[in-house]
Amino acid sequence: MHHMLFFCSMPEWCGVREASDVGMYAQTLLLTMQAYGISSCPQTTLGHNADVVREHLGIDSSEKLLFGISFGYQDSSKPENRIVPERASVQQTTTFFE
Repeated sequence: MHHMLFFCSMPEWCGVREASDVGMYAQTLLLTMQAYGISSCPQTTLGHNADVVREHLGIDSSEKLLFGISFGYQDSSKPENRIVPERASVQQTTTFFE
């Protein structure tokens, strides 16, 4: 089984608006992978090790490492991959205004 990792970064001159763009792109990427049967897990904690990642991958220090996304095909034979957590309904988490 292959495990892959995708890093999201942006130039240091960028601000919160551009970070929002990166986040929206990443959400679309996660949903697209799911539609193709690829499991994924965004990991913001990888940003805490940005210097190690930059050094290992040869990324310039002017790039802000925001987060990584681990992805691959789920091994359904593993019991931990068969856990389906309960989720709150949309009505419980969202208020709609008319």
